[in-house]
Amino acid sequence: MPPFGGTHGGYGEKNGKGEENGEPNEHMPGLRADPARPTNGKASRFFHATGECHQKYSELSAYTLNKQDIDFIHQHAVDAYSAQHAGSGMKTITVAFSLIGLYYAVERGYTGKQVQRVHMLLSRRKFDWPPLPVPDKPYSLTVNDVLQEKPGKNRDAMLREWMRDVWLCWEHQHEWIRNLSQSLLK
Repeated sequence: MPPFGGTHGGYGEKNGKGEENGEPNEHMPGLRADPARPTNGKASRFFHATGECHQKYSELSAYTLNKQDIDFIHQHAVDAYSAQHAGSGMKTITVAFSLIGLYYAVERGYTGKQVQRVHMLLSRRKFDWPPLPVPDKPYSLTVNDVLQEKPGKNRDAMLREWMRDVWLCWEHQHEWIRNLSQSLLK
């Protein structure tokens, strides 16, 4: 089955004429409310996401970056969004790094700053990152749910809930991520 269910894939896949499909479809995971209607008419070229969903991610990024907090919560938003929007040609290293970041944040309690350090250490290692099958189970939360919360403690708490939800949906990769993290970061 293709990523996120359905009979065909999404943005970035080849159509019947061998051309790249630049149109989003209803199987993209980010926004539940009319995901087939991007605000700018195009899907994101970096994520398996509609333009509308990517715009919401940009709004959240502006919020997290402007916080300038010592824990760097922005890293958690990057990892949650990237893992939730894996597929359609996303680089395998992006998916793996996102899942490793979620593992360290959710299971080990790392701050965004600490996760960023893990990513820096991993980037020094040579590794052939395999493609990871996306989850079959649906996500309960999206970037939009995070933005619906009042800025501050409520929004930050919802971001952490979203991060946990995304990590739990990737349960089929947990053992691989744990083992890889332990072996690469000795």
